[in-house]
Amino acid sequence: MSRDAIDKIAEETNFSGVVWIDRAGEIEFAKAYGLANRTYHIPNTVDTRFGIASGSKGFTALAVLSLVADGVLDLATTARSLLGTDLPLVADDVTVEHLLTHTSGIGDYLDEEADMEITDYLVGAVHKLTNTEAFLPLLDGHPTKFRAGKRFG
Repeated sequence: MSRDAIDKIAEETNFSGVVWIDRAGEIEFAKAYGLANRTYHIPNTVDTRFGIASGSKGFTALAVLSLVADGVLDLATTARSLLGTDLPLVADDVTVEHLLTHTSGIGDYLDEEADMEITDYLVGAVHKLTNTEAFLPLLDGHPTKFRAGKRFG
């Protein structure tokens, strides 16, 4: 697909985001479209960081299932065998399958069932999630909500 074709599609669809094509470490195309902040009319740049939240779940599942297909992991692999002593409140019987199907019962810093305002636990916290290690304090210290495999949550 040509650069002009990408530009045309972006214009026709009112696309707001970044198109980045990287093949074997060579950037073939990188261009930003639309606004990063519509209120203040701040345009996207190729370096704009997008908060995609649950949009990454599919990519995570794909990566994990690729490891299962390669024999590196099994759906029955326990989270504890991977975590070691990290996150001690995650029950010993929670498996990779439980995590992928949202049936692990592990506690969550963003508890949709809690009677709280979203700003009570999100403001400030999500801005600190810049690398993998930054997630650990948010994940630690939340008691199990239900036994693994008993329900979706």
